[in-house]
Amino acid sequence: MSQRPAPSSRPVAGTDATSTDLELIRAVARKDRQAFKQLYDHYAPRIGSYLLKLLKQPEWVDEAVNDTMLAVWQGADRFDPAAGKLSTWLFGIAHHKGLKVLRQAGKFRADQSIDTLPPTTLDEAGDREETPQAAAAHGPEQTVMGWELGAVLKWALEQLSPEHRSVIELTFGEERSYPEIAEIVGCPPNTVKTRMFHARKKLAQLLAQRGYWDAARAEE
Repeated sequence: MSQRPAPSSRPVAGTDATSTDLELIRAVARKDRQAFKQLYDHYAPRIGSYLLKLLKQPEWVDEAVNDTMLAVWQGADRFDPAAGKLSTWLFGIAHHKGLKVLRQAGKFRADQSIDTLPPTTLDEAGDREETPQAAAAHGPEQTVMGWELGAVLKWALEQLSPEHRSVIELTFGEERSYPEIAEIVGCPPNTVKTRMFHARKKLAQLLAQRGYWDAARAEE
């Protein structure tokens, strides 16, 4: 009779990082300033990158990052590891601090959801920048096409509402699952799926209007 292989002693991926995060946040809860600096140095750049895409205004990012980390310093003892990862908790704080900045600036309600924009508005937005020329399938033109698509995709993302930008960035930029995104933005997972559907649909429309039909079909 063959013997069963012994259970692997290899640690689960991410276990060390999770343990380090837990140690850091517990030290921060004890008001350990060195631990807080380590936490800040590790997460502030990622949080800042996310907030820049959410807010679209670089001058607002530092304020939102500082508000986020101040909330972490003051409320570190409220983190519950049984409820989820530390990074998810941190991004949830950052998301809501970012929305607060938008509200204070009068931009959150004024930033009309692209779902409600009439086609003429989308056309006018596309006309403000030069329409790219069709590129060949191979060679230097393809490289230039990649550069142009990157710029146009950035422009298209900026046309989305904060709610739609956030699900796109958290999904593709931060590689978060829908349940994690739901926890971060404070809505049910099905709402996240709905926002993603509408965000991708509008991105496809915008890319198509700029002449990127293949990229638009990939988004649909």
